[in-house]
Amino acid sequence: MRAAGPWAALLLLATCQHGARSAPPDLIVVTVDTLRADRLSLYGAERATDLGADEAFSPRWLGERGTVFETCWAPAGKTVPSLASFWTGREPLEHGAVTHMTVMQGRSRAEDLRDRGYRTFARCANASVVPEYGLARGFLDYALRPREAEPRVGSELLALADPEVRAGRPLLLWAHFMAPHQPYAPPPEHDLWSDPAGPRGDNRTLYGFHLDPGRLDAAALAQMRALYDGEVRYASSLVRDFLAGLDRLYRAAGRGGLLDNAVVVFTADHGEELGDRHGYFLHGKSLYSGVIRVPLVIAGRGWPAGERRREPVALADVLPLALGEEPPPRPFFVATWQREFWSIRDRRWTLVAAPCGHLPDGPHEPPYPAQGGIYPYPRLALYDRLADPLEQQDVSGDHPDVVRRLLRGLAAWFEGLDLVEVRPFARTPGNAAALDALVHPEWFALDGCRPPTPEEG
Repeated sequence: MRAAGPWAALLLLATCQHGARSAPPDLIVVTVDTLRADRLSLYGAERATDLGADEAFSPRWLGERGTVFETCWAPAGKTVPSLASFWTGREPLEHGAVTHMTVMQGRSRAEDLRDRGYRTFARCANASVVPEYGLARGFLDYALRPREAEPRVGSELLALADPEVRAGRPLLLWAHFMAPHQPYAPPPEHDLWSDPAGPRGDNRTLYGFHLDPGRLDAAALAQMRALYDGEVRYASSLVRDFLAGLDRLYRAAGRGGLLDNAVVVFTADHGEELGDRHGYFLHGKSLYSGVIRVPLVIAGRGWPAGERRREPVALADVLPLALGEEPPPRPFFVATWQREFWSIRDRRWTLVAAPCGHLPDGPHEPPYPAQGGIYPYPRLALYDRLADPLEQQDVSGDHPDVVRRLLRGLAAWFEGLDLVEVRPFARTPGNAAALDALVHPEWFALDGCRPPTPEEG
């Protein structure tokens, strides 16, 4: 298992980079739920979903004043395992939060910063990320806000940050915005590309396409993607307003601007499938690149403006990277759905494997019953992302040497894990109904399933 990295060393490094008497930078983390990288103009999208480069503190503006990472890989297509990896630096099978209703184990970097005197505050618009999962650990003030009150995420953090900025106390802020998670229902001022007479992106419509993919014609596909893009634009406006508000706080305190005082991290927990396969528009079942590739921009003190890095990074390595540590190079990047389905990537190839055979119809995720919403995985498939970025054409038969190499990498990765027992969070009268409704028994039956070896492949 890779060490999380001592935060004391990171803070010392930050101090050395900016002068012996300079305080280490504040850390501002902005994560957007369900944000697919290739729907941002920063990553080549035609629509200005990330707003314009002239809109201060929009994602596009931030990317031009910071460092854009071309490829950042999440460890799963679900919020809890991905964010737990972000905060702990560990893989889901090492921190134990492999899905919702499971507890993150191990120490969070927020705890380390709090113990070093940072004032730590978080607001999250994903109401399912309850404190019992462990993501609240290390935060002096952590609260959830409903999606309909999503602007409060930024405004409440600004209110908490104001006295800390004026007093010059070190600060960690985490804002997690929920748009563009389904349903796709952007506010009218951001719904710029959909057909007003077309179908809406409500949950029933989206689930219906997955249950009956034959209903998804070209017009419906374009409409759902247009609605999703409107949601991305709305999320970008929330990011802009929050970061611009922080900039005003620093300037009002006579300290210069936000980027003079802080390192800002902009990323996502996972992306979204947009009808790429099986009529599927969500994320929890998928280990394909539309879901696993996320945006990453780091800007602020010590980070060059206008730079684009081609070296891929893992979401688990972002926080050490943000404060100046170069994580050990990774030859491969692995994403998992519990211990049933696996994907491994290098800079060109993706290998997807379903060796266990326990769930032949694919992952069983709410709200789909076991008999519906089929998302089958191939037992083994290889995709060349240079020629096939959506990973739709299996070329494993043409490249057996690549298959063997990736299987060896997957086996070595698995052998290097410090596996932990997956634990559901404690049942209480207040959460018992939710636990019964959402937890599937197979989520905790993790014994005996491992990735395939080269011999088995």
